[in-house]
Amino acid sequence: MYRNSIRQGQSMHCLLTAGSTLYIKSGKLRLIALPQFLEGVAWQIDTVLDADSVYYSEHGGWVELQVLQACDLLVQRPEPTQHWLHVLSGAWQALQAGWRPSP
Repeated sequence: MYRNSIRQGQSMHCLLTAGSTLYIKSGKLRLIALPQFLEGVAWQIDTVLDADSVYYSEHGGWVELQVLQACDLLVQRPEPTQHWLHVLSGAWQALQAGWRPSP
């Protein structure tokens, strides 16, 4: 998780991974996501977020944040999947070690 204080009139680009969450503690900003495509049709998502708003990024990619009022922003990235892959790998190896083909 990281925190950023942004002044009014500033804008910034932010790379979000799928599953990231933005929490606007104070202020107001406009979030502009890169165009999404569906069957060859593109549209752009333009969302205004006020204080105490939460934005969940279903898709990863770049977003532009245009600050309408000075704001404090928290960005939380999703938990890494490496831990779960390690746990599942260990369980799979344990299953294979106990499995014997029938004659």
